[in-house]
Amino acid sequence: MNWLGLDINGTRARGVLGSTGDYPTSLPMEPPAHELPMIFSLEGWTADLGSAGFRLLRHQPHLTVSDFLPHLGRSGSSAKIWKHGRSKLDSSAVMQQVWKRLQPMCAKTRGVVVAVPGYLAHEQADLVRQLGEKAKIPVIGTVPAPLAAALVGFAEQAWSSSVLVVDADDHALTLSIVRSVTGQAHLLDTRTVNSLSLRAWKQRLLDVLADFCVWQSRRDPRDSPVAEQRLYEQLDSLLEATLMGRIVQIGIQGNQWYQNILIHPDKAGHYCTALVRQALNEADMLFRNLPHEEIPSVVLMTNAAGRLPGLAQALRQKAEAMIGASPVAHEPRRTSVEDFGEGLLREVNHEPSRVVVLSPDAVARAAHALATHFQSDLPRGHVDLMAPLPLPQPLEAGPARLQFHGLEFLLHDAQFSMGSHAGCHLPFDPHSHPDVAERHCEIRYDHRAYVLFNRSRQGTLVNDHPVHGSVVLRAGDWIRLGQRGPAVRFLGQPSFRNVSV
Repeated sequence: MNWLGLDINGTRARGVLGSTGDYPTSLPMEPPAHELPMIFSLEGWTADLGSAGFRLLRHQPHLTVSDFLPHLGRSGSSAKIWKHGRSKLDSSAVMQQVWKRLQPMCAKTRGVVVAVPGYLAHEQADLVRQLGEKAKIPVIGTVPAPLAAALVGFAEQAWSSSVLVVDADDHALTLSIVRSVTGQAHLLDTRTVNSLSLRAWKQRLLDVLADFCVWQSRRDPRDSPVAEQRLYEQLDSLLEATLMGRIVQIGIQGNQWYQNILIHPDKAGHYCTALVRQALNEADMLFRNLPHEEIPSVVLMTNAAGRLPGLAQALRQKAEAMIGASPVAHEPRRTSVEDFGEGLLREVNHEPSRVVVLSPDAVARAAHALATHFQSDLPRGHVDLMAPLPLPQPLEAGPARLQFHGLEFLLHDAQFSMGSHAGCHLPFDPHSHPDVAERHCEIRYDHRAYVLFNRSRQGTLVNDHPVHGSVVLRAGDWIRLGQRGPAVRFLGQPSFRNVSV
């Protein structure tokens, strides 16, 4: 039977499923979407978890239940109660409804491991597990999301000695220091900042966009709950476009008016300058009592944190200013934890990444990988401070895919195109990447291998070598579109059953 790894926080839930030792596959939590919003709608007779609640979040917030995880197990004035008809729901009852919603996908698994937010106390994480068991779900353990992120980052060879992990959800931004000691990852310290939650960043962007609308058309979408809800629903697309470095178009619609706004990724970061500055100050507070030589030189960001406008770039500049980013020579890939070495993963003519944005499923994959340890060397329950470091993940692990800025693009089809044209499978913003042609290159599946074809006069490079015509791709190859264009990484191997030809 398969193991299920879940990543549940104050914003959404994600899950992966797979057997021991396999690269797990992402689950559609709310088909076809792979994310399940952690928001309940109280509009009907029964509480409805997911996008139904998200669609009411700004329109009718009194009919929603959100941000309930921090209140688990609390009593008295720190407890939170929601009214649903004649009944009342506390946080434990809400979490029971979450497990009820997830029960069909969990019940037939061998076991479930859950990554929970870093701001939850030990007893709250235990309560998450106990409520799952009460719902007849085989929850064998829980792990803080920052520790899980550090584990998957170590497997991907993003860090070796110590790392700063940044995570974000609708409740808070968390900054954690994790250190590797004798084959174990130790969670040393976590700083929780509620004023820098994902919701605070979205509120800042919403206010800026609304002010633009007032300046251009003298209409404020915040005056209409429907218009504000429509604007709010587009903010996730804005955050993803910012991570990808693409210009995004936002449409603001009222009852009898419509306004278009184009947002450049650099502008989005500029709008959030005050939040970025506060986040850097919080990192300084976390480092205050550390000797200079023990300050992490690498930052791991969960996908949600990596999408916060301007934050990844600011952390990269801060890390380079403190540590320095000198070029390093190529070293062969390590094959075990013992000979992993002291540095980061080295690539030909590539500097080490000081800031790494993880893929959306990374934390869930780390939870999945811990399932076997809960069957052997870890006691069932909450692993809050220490977990075994994994072996380096082979570059061939998982399905064939391209990785760019923490996002993964599966190569399902026999042909995959990249370029500045919006119709490409992986489009790049022409303003941010002027060296990228409309149809710059394409990847074709041919005789059980993926072959890259250059289609641009600007040229395409694989591992910094120009492609003359075509080249067979191997796991770990770096593809650069133009001499100074974006670099995309090819990982995994063909899954012959899933390639449509």
